[in-house]
Amino acid sequence: MAETQDRKFDVIQRPPKIYLDTNHLINIADVRKGKKLPPGQSEGCYRRLDDCIRSYCGLIFNPIATMDWVGGKASTQSISEIAAVVDSANLKYVALDADFFVYTREILDQCRKQNPSIHVPDLPPILQNVSDNSTILSPLHIIMNHVSEYLEKSLTEAIEEQGGLPNEIPVFTVVEWVNEIFKQRLQNPKNYQSRTDSFIKRFNYDIEHKDEYFRNPNHHRLEWFKKILKVDKILKAFNPKINVDNILEKIDIKGCPAIDLLWKFHEIRMKNGNLLRDENDVDDYMFIPIVPYADVMLIETKFKGTIVQADNSLKSKVFSKVSDALNALENQGFTW
Repeated sequence: MAETQDRKFDVIQRPPKIYLDTNHLINIADVRKGKKLPPGQSEGCYRRLDDCIRSYCGLIFNPIATMDWVGGKASTQSISEIAAVVDSANLKYVALDADFFVYTREILDQCRKQNPSIHVPDLPPILQNVSDNSTILSPLHIIMNHVSEYLEKSLTEAIEEQGGLPNEIPVFTVVEWVNEIFKQRLQNPKNYQSRTDSFIKRFNYDIEHKDEYFRNPNHHRLEWFKKILKVDKILKAFNPKINVDNILEKIDIKGCPAIDLLWKFHEIRMKNGNLLRDENDVDDYMFIPIVPYADVMLIETKFKGTIVQADNSLKSKVFSKVSDALNALENQGFTW
């Protein structure tokens, strides 16, 4: 393995960015402890993957994924072991607020491309390198500080009374991050469940009214831009005289890879009548904004199947078998 990696370093242009779902992080943590893996899982493959993480790959951390880590029978020890795998990465990227920010950024970038005179907030990159930084830019704080109507008036006033929100926030270790989330879930279980229930209700409404959706999908997508992402409020705050609908109706969705994948994925579920039922279904959607911005992804078989069904070109980087992901990392690394 060492010789293979040394050879790759001669030709690699940049470290590949990889994303691992919860189960694969758990398996790496178990291998480190010397714990036996489930049947069909190769300890050798996970050791090689662990070596990639510690040496030359950039590992993507999606904070939303921690909601999956702290669910079920999670304990402080179990979540700390998963988080320690991410913290051990030689190079680490964070996708902060990915469930809204990635989609919002893609739309705003397309608005600027459509009309360079349109003003938009100065937002951070989708993947921020946090390996050597003490702070990170918060896209949510930046938007909230510039768009007075982004949140409910009472919440905005409460934030202003406390002196506002900083655009930069401290970088914590993933262990610190996830333990804080775990503590919050134990203290406020209803808030955590409310998040899940709200997501399920919103997406199941589409599935239950799929005939209405497919009669005019563009209308529903435009409403999603405004009601869920609140892009209209952002554009109006920076461009008071703008005709928002006229701009948004002309968005090139092919230039928004995460949004394009989200809608294709969701429309497959709608056509199949697959209602969201629990946290695991919700967690599936949390991966989607990361897919276009990762070089290699290791996720569960069922989810991989739907992703590739939505976009067959992604089969070259979305895997469910560790051996396939390793092949991409070790034998195709020169293409990054």
